[in-house]
Amino acid sequence: MHYSLFDFKQLGLIRSYKKQGFKKGDYSPCIIAADTETSKKVTGSDNHICAFSIAFRYDNKNIGSIYGNNPNEFIDCIRNIRTYLKGHDIYIFFHNLAYDWVFIRKFMINAFGEPVKQLNTKPHYPIYIEFENGIMLKDSLILSACNLDKWGEDLDVEHKKAVDKWDYSAIRNQDYQFTEDEILYIQNDVLCLVECIEKVLNTLNKYLFALPYTNTGIVRGECKSIGKKNDAHRFFKKIAPTFEQLDKLMYLFHGGYTHGNRAYYGRIITSLVECYDFASSYPFCMIAYKFPMTAFSKIDDMGISDILKLKDKYAFMFKLILIKPRLKNPDYPMPVLQFSKCLKAINPVLDNGRILSADYIEIMITEVDLEIIENQYIYDAHICTNIEYAIKKYLPRWFTDFVYSLYIDKCKLKNGDPVLYAIAKSKLNSCYGMCVQKPLKDDIVEVYGTGEFDIEGKYNEENYQKYLNKQSSILPYQWGVWVTAYALKNLYILGDCIDYKRGGEWLYSDTDSIYGYLWDKKKVSKYNDNCLKMLQDNGYNPVKIKNKIFVLGAATLDKQCKEFIYHGAKRYAYRDMDNDLHITVAGVPKKGVECLHDNIGNFIKGFCFDGIITGKLQVEYNFIDDIYIDINGNITGDSINLSPCDYILDSEDPAGFYQESIPMSYDYE
Repeated sequence: MHYSLFDFKQLGLIRSYKKQGFKKGDYSPCIIAADTETSKKVTGSDNHICAFSIAFRYDNKNIGSIYGNNPNEFIDCIRNIRTYLKGHDIYIFFHNLAYDWVFIRKFMINAFGEPVKQLNTKPHYPIYIEFENGIMLKDSLILSACNLDKWGEDLDVEHKKAVDKWDYSAIRNQDYQFTEDEILYIQNDVLCLVECIEKVLNTLNKYLFALPYTNTGIVRGECKSIGKKNDAHRFFKKIAPTFEQLDKLMYLFHGGYTHGNRAYYGRIITSLVECYDFASSYPFCMIAYKFPMTAFSKIDDMGISDILKLKDKYAFMFKLILIKPRLKNPDYPMPVLQFSKCLKAINPVLDNGRILSADYIEIMITEVDLEIIENQYIYDAHICTNIEYAIKKYLPRWFTDFVYSLYIDKCKLKNGDPVLYAIAKSKLNSCYGMCVQKPLKDDIVEVYGTGEFDIEGKYNEENYQKYLNKQSSILPYQWGVWVTAYALKNLYILGDCIDYKRGGEWLYSDTDSIYGYLWDKKKVSKYNDNCLKMLQDNGYNPVKIKNKIFVLGAATLDKQCKEFIYHGAKRYAYRDMDNDLHITVAGVPKKGVECLHDNIGNFIKGFCFDGIITGKLQVEYNFIDDIYIDINGNITGDSINLSPCDYILDSEDPAGFYQESIPMSYDYE
């Protein structure tokens, strides 16, 4: 209904509750969701709010949903909510607060003053904003990690997003009269959101005030609780790196390996291409491998052979210097040395960021990385320097048991309760995220007068000492570093399961998956057997659900392709066995496949993915000095202008590599 018809006094019937535990104050348990719809103007790049909607839910019932047209009406609603709802803290969820906040920020600040607290993941990406009067705006997108349409479907709520009921291209003024379809759209958005929030609360058995801000936060709380019972912080303090060592570990860390075979760039492969991926790659590494479990200590006078002899008992981090490194097999498609991670590199020959050869390189690595490098490269001379070592053991039993229990939950819930499965999958994936969370993060502070952001650096030894002393600090950063190193090693072991003797080829890799043709199925089976053995060596058996067996870390056939082509990292297309064409192009929505007109031959360098078809949008921020009313009576503040953005398919050099001579001057000491 229109907000003017809503009886806000009924909100006063909802009692407030005191916060539990160490939290002070009281809050309203009413779940509130808000959303804005915006319109372009006939001329200019400023935009304005043309609709807003707010929904209320309490005690498993929707109290109502309301709507209006302009930001002043929105503020009127917020004032009424503050007036009648009991409790100091009132939580209002936006599914993509980063967008809505820009449009309402001037109006909120004029009405309630500047926020007293705000947390941003990066400039223009707030995840919560708190005002002195207790109004707290929270982002639900970072909690769900998916769009509202998918979240509503996954959680099977009563009100789903009313897709295609709103024409985003229409220009609407603030006196616009909505159609029935448009009212359905704006009201279902917020009804869907309050129902999703409540389902998550009920599933997690959480109070509204204690709902984590982020997706990772859901599992972090459980992990900290278990860790506390096992004296995890005391052990953390024993092995945590020094500030100097943390700096080294930052260099050691590398993300997923995404790379294509340079010999097949831009070629349509019509042989049967099969993609294998790992069952929960990172959680497997956490459970099956041994990690640095003592504090790192310095050691001198070791070479590559010494480190490799001791790699099973000790973890090493060190600087590797190579003179004239080059691939043993010049045609090897997946070189491991990453140019961007080099501390110094002279005359490198690169394959899309990976080093084929060079006159000289320096790079920080682990013993796990060294094993891969030694398998791939030869060199004229080497030096290992700045070496530090730690004793290797399995991760603490409380932590590996926790990770394994989450994997069991995921297996049990697959094809079952969609709410519980979505949460179980997210929790399992978050275990790795907790390990690689940076101990020190800069404060990103919004300047409310201009809409700009100041970055306040926090990376210093004083702040690091505070981090070390926090009771909630229980997962040393080095564990996450070694997880990624082991995962990369597994990728290369699986890559060796392609039958090269029969002409098989490793075509493309993306972190935990490999596209290739002519796989040696016996080798894949042997790889999986070894995964099981590694798990059992640490006391973990396969998960049996009814008649199905799940082996953590096992390589499974994910898809088969009739046609496959790639143009670099995160830029490939394939046709599946049902004859459907698919694309993965970073920055282009999946629906962009329509631009190819069902012809994989169109997937070539220079091809244009039409922004109107793909829905890819360019973002332009418009921050103005003062609120104004345009010639059509639209009350206008700051805004975001979204316009269709074409994407031109590009790639690395067609030859597959290029020569660069870059004598880099900086060094790591």
